[in-house]
Amino acid sequence: MISPRLRRLALPAAALLAVVLAATTACGSSGSSEAKQRKATVLLDWEPNPDHLALYSALNSGDYRDVGLDVTLRSPSDPSDPLKLVSTGTVDLGISYEPEVIIGATRKLDVVAVGALVPTALNSIMAIGSAGITKPADLAGKTIGTSGLSTDEAFLDAIARANHFDPDALHRVDVGADLLPAMISKKVDATLGAYRNVEGVTLADRKLDPKVIPVTDAGVPQYDELVIIARRSRLASDPAYATLVRDFLRATAAGNDRVLADPAKAGEALSGVADGYDPKLLPTMIKATAPLLRNPAGFGRMDVADWTSFIAWMREEKLITSAVATADVVTDKYLPAR
Repeated sequence: MISPRLRRLALPAAALLAVVLAATTACGSSGSSEAKQRKATVLLDWEPNPDHLALYSALNSGDYRDVGLDVTLRSPSDPSDPLKLVSTGTVDLGISYEPEVIIGATRKLDVVAVGALVPTALNSIMAIGSAGITKPADLAGKTIGTSGLSTDEAFLDAIARANHFDPDALHRVDVGADLLPAMISKKVDATLGAYRNVEGVTLADRKLDPKVIPVTDAGVPQYDELVIIARRSRLASDPAYATLVRDFLRATAAGNDRVLADPAKAGEALSGVADGYDPKLLPTMIKATAPLLRNPAGFGRMDVADWTSFIAWMREEKLITSAVATADVVTDKYLPAR
């Protein structure tokens, strides 16, 4: 089992074509039924999984329908697709990651984060118990498996410096999507890039006594793992679209409330949808995910100061090479009142 953002095998090309066709159909439709139920296509960051609990809870419980939205949740061909297709207006909304939204701004993508779906980091340092890694400093001199993403490399550098050892003391191996097998086979001593609510659950189920350290407990600044993104220019120019975004966020907040109130019941919405996950482990993953969806500031709220700090950190780590204005990449103005 691997976390959604690390899967390297693309979904069939037909899946992306379906997204484009669905969006085109929605834009071209008309009539009284359209006025009552506005169509909204939302492109996920990957296939349905426990991180999307609030979305599927809202869909399954009729929360979107109650605010006049006919919502379609679709999987992408690649996790980078939501940023691209929201920016071009091909889809209405998408799910992405805070670091990717910031990088997208340097590439002039027309997107802004309008709500945090998962308001805390899931990316973690992870090792099986026999590896003897109990704290970040124990990584010095060890072999660390990564997915090969530039963000993971920067995270490792920052973790090393924060824990007072040379980043060059880390032996890095790009294992792609095979983070879990690499740990189990002892090809690596630890990994960075696995999700605590997915791989962590799988390792625990196999009685491997995993040690899981969220990257934000090891030297990486706080960030929002998953965010809901909208087209920035369209929010400013199209009042109907701004209303759609507000209504979508209000209904998603209701879905999130259902998850927090009764995770097991809300998790039933993923039954038959989260096909890439062991159905026996899915309830445990849902139980592990639900507390991570609780936002003390209220559903979707994003801390502008945290985003500003994270942008500065990304520039220091050379993940971005140009300045990014926080106001260009994040806004809370479309979220429901607290």
